Amino acid sequence: MFPLFLINGISLAISIMLFRFNSSQKRVTEKNLNHCNLSSKQLLRLSINKTSESMMYYPYVWGNPKNYKKLIEKYNPDQEIFLKSESKLIFTLHMGCVDVMLNLLSDGIKGLDIIYTPAKNNQLDKTIKTSRTFFKANMIPANEKGMIQLYKNFLNKKSLAMASDLVPHNFNGKYSKFFGKKCFSIDLIEKLSKKGTHNIYFVYFSKGLQKKYKFNVIKIGKKLTTDAMNQYFERAIKETPELYGWEYKKFRKLDKEKSNIY
Repeated sequence: MFPLFLINGISLAISIMLFRFNSSQKRVTEKNLNHCNLSSKQLLRLSINKTSESMMYYPYVWGNPKNYKKLIEKYNPDQEIFLKSESKLIFTLHMGCVDVMLNLLSDGIKGLDIIYTPAKNNQLDKTIKTSRTFFKANMIPANEKGMIQLYKNFLNKKSLAMASDLVPHNFNGKYSKFFGKKCFSIDLIEKLSKKGTHNIYFVYFSKGLQKKYKFNVIKIGKKLTTDAMNQYFERAIKETPELYGWEYKKFRKLDKEKSNIY
């Protein structure tokens, strides 16, 4: 794989093309920012730049999972979230490259269950799974069979992590608010937290000073609603709004009045 300085140069060139040629990433990002009352030309440009960076960082860590360490500022590996003595329910969002976050977590929490959506391309899916299981994580597909295994493992007090800011694939979710706007949201964290068996942590990246990302951890307790989850997302995004994956069609399942904003 290319060295990091070259990857950053390539991502900058990609971002210029995405912006100049009015790409779908630019159009969706602009609509999301407008919908959330965060519209500005500067933020739009910065967001497209960070989208391009993330696109390049995925193959960077797929090729060598240990590369995640080159993108994260130094953090305390002995902090509470990494203790072996407790069961953890960890949620995050698409701030920067998610695979960097998953590698960090699975490197510090051996045997961690991670929910994921299998790629449609079999070879790509194999590459992603190989990378994400490098640190002995257990990948659980977000389908019916996978959910059965997830609940079984959860009841046995295995630790679990997921990026829960996406729109549910089916209608097993609930409507909540995201930046004051109605948004169909994953409610699995809320459902699992009702068991009261796992300590809940919210983890996210913000802008680093020396490297790309700073690792942040918030310990919440044992119960969490979907509304509260989205509020944690909002606070993290407000710290570094350009890092969030605004190119994702987050408002595509709305109410009967309007199916989506795109």
